[in-house]
Amino acid sequence: MAVRQNLHKALSPCILEVERKFHSLAVHQLTQNGGNPPFQSLRTLPLQIIRDTYYDKADLLSSSGAWIRRRNGIWEAKIRKGGDFTNSRFEELSRVSDIAACVENITKIQAHERENFGLGIMADFTTTRETWIADDEFRIVRDNMDFGHEVGEVELQRALEGEGGGVPSEEEKMVEMQRMDERISEFMRRYSWAFTSGKPVGKLTAYFEMMGKKRS
Repeated sequence: MAVRQNLHKALSPCILEVERKFHSLAVHQLTQNGGNPPFQSLRTLPLQIIRDTYYDKADLLSSSGAWIRRRNGIWEAKIRKGGDFTNSRFEELSRVSDIAACVENITKIQAHERENFGLGIMADFTTTRETWIADDEFRIVRDNMDFGHEVGEVELQRALEGEGGGVPSEEEKMVEMQRMDERISEFMRRYSWAFTSGKPVGKLTAYFEMMGKKRS
């Protein structure tokens, strides 16, 4: 999918997220010694209930690689920086002013967050999330949505600063995300006993299929 350049003013530090989806866990319950080799460490985080409401305007945002949502009432934006729907690379925005600038850049709409940035709801669902931290840094999540779909992800996240502590360049972001993606790939190969080999389907894709909507 093509990504528009300069979707927003970069933040310092920039928050990068790289994720690889998996169809499901190959074990009933994830444990440190559930397979060979065992995880170096495994920490279970509290169960989460997540309400996600996604917004768009005539598919302008999603077709540009930008996803705007309210997660449990808090605005977030994810800007695609490469990969595909299975192996994804994102820059994340959390400041309302940056989200508004991103929306305006793509849609040309100037609107306050109270007006949902001039956007309409395109998806709304609740997720029950199980989360583990493996080997002290790899986040493994298993999501079960209220419309009957399950999917998992292995994620790495990093706050990146540019040379000399300034704003990182696009090249610096791409290099770092490539490194993160390679590390996730190696992690999943090493612990292949934990993950099924079936093709994963992302939650939004599954939601649109359930609603009979065509994904742009």
